Amino acid sequence: MSREDLKLDKNDFELLRKQIYRMCGLTISEGKEYLIQHRFKALYKSRNCRSWGEFYKLLVSGDTQFKEEAVSAISTHETSFFRDNHPFTSIRNKVLPELLKKRRPGAKIKIWCAASSTGQEPYSLSMLIHEWTRTVGGGKISPADFSILATDISGAVIERAKEGVFSNLEKSRGLPPGYDKYFEKSGSRWKVEPSVQSLVTFKKFNLLDSFRSLGQFDFVMCRNVLIYFDDATKIDIVHRIHDLLPDKGYLMLGATETLAGHTDRFATEHMGAVLLYRKMRGI
Repeated sequence: MSREDLKLDKNDFELLRKQIYRMCGLTISEGKEYLIQHRFKALYKSRNCRSWGEFYKLLVSGDTQFKEEAVSAISTHETSFFRDNHPFTSIRNKVLPELLKKRRPGAKIKIWCAASSTGQEPYSLSMLIHEWTRTVGGGKISPADFSILATDISGAVIERAKEGVFSNLEKSRGLPPGYDKYFEKSGSRWKVEPSVQSLVTFKKFNLLDSFRSLGQFDFVMCRNVLIYFDDATKIDIVHRIHDLLPDKGYLMLGATETLAGHTDRFATEHMGAVLLYRKMRGI
């Protein structure tokens, strides 16, 4: 297939980016034809498409599998264990102690990792909880007192995350010293320990869908995903997350994401280099 065959004209680009927005809320900026060409190249070829117009027709058809493959291809799945480090320091030193103070006797502390990709974030959180309850919890709490829901829009990514198996490079990226003990060797790869996996439930989920099926949470991590939505969609998602939290429940966003000037439903709390959002009482 020649480069000319993959050329994306302005009309087809407009159709495709509007359809992407309808399917998953992601905003593809003007002038980003190369992004669609790059992300959809393999899918375009696998379906033997002869033009982007033909590709678009498949995208708006009733082919559910094709749509899911397209959403997975256009989405960003960049991740690593303990990504950016600072957020996990604030979780250990601020969020977990506060959640323990508020915990009702016998109740689980429920956490949602939205856009969890291949699982490194929720598994990092589970490992952190194991370490924290062992060294700081003072016998008042155990890992079994926590539950983590991890969601992603891509079914293929979720299935891979459930396996909990990572290459040596993937395991080494971001993993702090002393955390190797949470992995078992599996051939040439590494599998997350069952105790770590046991805290995490994975579910395919589109952030544009209703949150009613998810339940309530004490803490929500929604890092490095809102940057791909327009302002209206971003605030709609944040307000629906707000409704899932109890008074003073925490929301954590990515380092480049902010709610400043967009909503007054959260108070901000600085914890070192990290900004936490806490649900305002009674709002």
